[in-house]
Amino acid sequence: MATLLAHIQVFSGKEADFENVMKEMYRITHATEPNCLRYEYWRGEKEGFYYCLLSYKTNQDFWEHQASDHHEGYMQDFVACIEDLRLESLDPVANASPLMPAAEQAVSASVSAAVKKQALAFPIGVKGWWKAFH
Repeated sequence: MATLLAHIQVFSGKEADFENVMKEMYRITHATEPNCLRYEYWRGEKEGFYYCLLSYKTNQDFWEHQASDHHEGYMQDFVACIEDLRLESLDPVANASPLMPAAEQAVSASVSAAVKKQALAFPIGVKGWWKAFH
């Protein structure tokens, strides 16, 4: 499973543009990606700061999302709004979340070059201290 929290700082004045793009991404992602378990956007306390909680059945499902036509199609609109973005891998606490634990997963050799590129750009792994709880 791949669960991530994106920390997103939007350029001042770009909040409405960002939210419009994310509403469309939310709609398309949930309509076309059956292995998407969570894909949600949240406003933070600090002005112009957002979070995205996303979870996929496998790491490869996340990488395929990143390489999807709809994700890539909105990339210019997305980039025009983003001042800073950081992805944080998450591991659910057993019996305190319905999600499965994070798992080490390599990208399949049979996937497209675009998916392989995303796997290199966004490596997902199990953090050492999590292993004591798996």
